Amino acid sequence: MQSELRRLLIIPLVWLLVLLSACSNFEEKRVRELMHEKGFGTRAQGDATTENYVAGGDFVGFDISPASYQDPSAQQLYQLTQPQRVGLDGTISVPYVGPVHVLGKTEAQLTTMVKGLLQPYFQFQLDLQARIAGDMKHIYAFGEVANRGPVPIQYVGGSDLTLFHVVAKLNWTQLANLGRVYLIRPDAENPLVVEVNLSEMITTGRMAMNIRVRENDIIYIPPTFLGLVARILERILAPLNLAVRSLLGLAQIQQSYDLLTGKSSYPIYFTF
Repeated sequence: MQSELRRLLIIPLVWLLVLLSACSNFEEKRVRELMHEKGFGTRAQGDATTENYVAGGDFVGFDISPASYQDPSAQQLYQLTQPQRVGLDGTISVPYVGPVHVLGKTEAQLTTMVKGLLQPYFQFQLDLQARIAGDMKHIYAFGEVANRGPVPIQYVGGSDLTLFHVVAKLNWTQLANLGRVYLIRPDAENPLVVEVNLSEMITTGRMAMNIRVRENDIIYIPPTFLGLVARILERILAPLNLAVRSLLGLAQIQQSYDLLTGKSSYPIYFTF
């Protein structure tokens, strides 16, 4: 009897383990499908500080000789001179051709590709040059800086970026530990993490570690020890601060109500 009961209990447990294992394998497979092999993870890869390329959300336009689109057979070419935002699918609309995938193309590649697509439609030689505009290329700043998160590279200096210049533009806080500034170059397999003493650069002028900053680099400035203590206390006291503000708000509402109903004739002012 006991053996039969034990058998009846074991069978469902075995099936449960099989199902859990299958679910785990399925989740691992889905995660592997999401992972990428190199780079930052975006579809468009490049280094805009070296050669500009088309990223999602950029605008693409073309410089075209007016003589080209003034020809009666080529008047639609004028549309290309108007910058157009790259679509969600990474395409722009090219007259006479239709949607063209441009995501990740450099200006030189884009010029060659569009010219090659359009040239068969005309008897004269096309003269055009692609132009890419937009603020979709970023570095990323975290920690004790005023400007956290994605920062357009145009904001911090454009094409010629160094760590010293970028950190100065980011405006560090009073709690920043400039003796341990981290520059992180992300990659799926081989990320690079470099610790730099920016305080030494400021006080001595030695720029041996003034590393060139590239698009998608991460800059992290940790707090000093006392700064870390201050941040911990700030988080601990945040709920208390919120509660005090809420109570003061309720008191102010009550005072306003008393004034309107005549229960009080002296207003009380609260400052936050």
